[in-house]
Formats: sequence, structure tokens, C-alpha cells
Amino acid sequence: MVNFRKYILITTQFLFIISFFINCSSKKSDLTVNEVSDTKIFSKGQEFLNNRQFKKAASEFDKLFLNYPYSTLAARAEIMTAYSYYEDNDIKKAVTKLKEFIELNPSGELSEYAHYLLAMCYYIQVSDQGRDPALSKEALKYFKIVNNKYPNSKYAKDARLKIQYINNALAKNDLMVGIFYLRSNSPASSIKRFKSILENYQNTAVIPETLYRLCEALLMIGLKQEAIKSSVLLEHNFPKNKWTILSKNLLKNSQNDNIDKGFFPNITNFLKTLTN
Repeated sequence: MVNFRKYILITTQFLFIISFFINCSSKKSDLTVNEVSDTKIFSKGQEFLNNRQFKKAASEFDKLFLNYPYSTLAARAEIMTAYSYYEDNDIKKAVTKLKEFIELNPSGELSEYAHYLLAMCYYIQVSDQGRDPALSKEALKYFKIVNNKYPNSKYAKDARLKIQYINNALAKNDLMVGIFYLRSNSPASSIKRFKSILENYQNTAVIPETLYRLCEALLMIGLKQEAIKSSVLLEHNFPKNKWTILSKNLLKNSQNDNIDKGFFPNITNFLKTLTN
């Protein structure tokens, strides 16, 4: 009877050991299968992307992230999902995916590109002149993040070019609105627009015309001294510009030496005089 119990005990222990090694082996096998699977899914997604099958590519990359969230490819798959949406012109989904990624990875390895791609999502939707500039401002915000947070990145140079382009577009849009007010006999409203351009878009191409239009508006409400200052500022910074010549003709009966002696022709000082 004793020997039988020993036999049962030894057999049980043996089966436990065998089961333990089988389970370990199975787990290792599963890990290997998972590792191969996420790689295969990623490769399949890239293949769809290369063939411009963007919806299928997005589906594959998203599948990788959902099934293997701890994979070393998971973060990259998220970015590739967003990029696939972007290429498919499904901008809403791309923006949602990128914002989720940035929220969870504010300064991760791929966050630099995520910010840039998010900026591009807004940039390609930039409105025509005279329309709501909200999308331009969103693009500008994220391009500035790329430029300020990652100034030495390979995306920063392009971000800076697009910042300048958007600033010019926004300034031109404000100028058109200001001119509309001016022609509608609302000089006070136009002055607010022109001041906003001088405050926010000093390095844009519309500054010469803005100073001329401001000179016009100031004359309309009887602020001749301020109008002369606008003309002096224009002549000092853009001596050969066509708007300088027009401003001189506009003020041909005014003497520039009538302006305050303490006035120095730069935009900052000029804005202070307008504020006061």
C-alpha cells in the first residue's frame, strides 16, 4: 500500500514538472508568434501604403496597435495609421489619431513628427483669402511648436517656411478686411485692423500697404499728426516702395517736421503713439 502511494506521488510530481515545461515552452512559442505577427501586420500595412491603398493600410496599422499595444512597433503603427488617413484625405480621423498620440506621448521619439503631421492636416485645409482663418491659425500653432520645441529637427526648416507663408496670408486677410471697412466709411474699425497687422505680422509683405492705408484712415478721422508719423515710418523703412510715394502724395500739403521731436520711426514707438 505504501509503495502504491509513493508511486502516485512520484507520478503526480512528474506530470506537474512535464506540465510546467510544456506551459513554459508554449508561452515562449506564443511570444515568438506574437513577435512575428506584429511584424507581419506592419509589413502588410506598409505594402498597402506603397500601393496607395490607404484605407487598407490604416486598417492594418490600427490592427497592430489594438492587438499588440505593448509591441515595439505599436507607437509607430499609430503614426502610420494617422499618415494613412492623411494620405486618404480623411483629415478628421488623422487629426483625432494624432491628438490622441500627442496626449499620451507629449515628448516621445515620434512626437516631433506627430506635431508636424498635425500641422500639415490643418495646412492643407487653409481657407481661401477672405474666409475664416481659423484653420490657418491652428496650422500656425502646431508649426510653431515644431519650430520652438524641435528647432534642429528635419521638419523645423519647412515649419519656418510655412509659418512665414501663413503669417503673410493672415496679414493679407486682415488687410482686406481693413480696406473693406475703410471703403465702407468706417475708419475707426479699419484702424483697429491695421494696428493688429502692425502688432502681429511685422515681418510680412503687407506692411507697406498697411502703413499707407492707416495713413488714409487717420486722415479721415482728423488725426493728421498720426497720419504723418505713419508716412514717415513708411518712408524710413521702405524708401523706394510704391506705397511710400503714394503716402507722400497723400500728405503733400503737410510738413513732416511738424511731428513730435521725440518720435523715432519704428513700429513699436508708432503703436505707442496710436495707443495714447
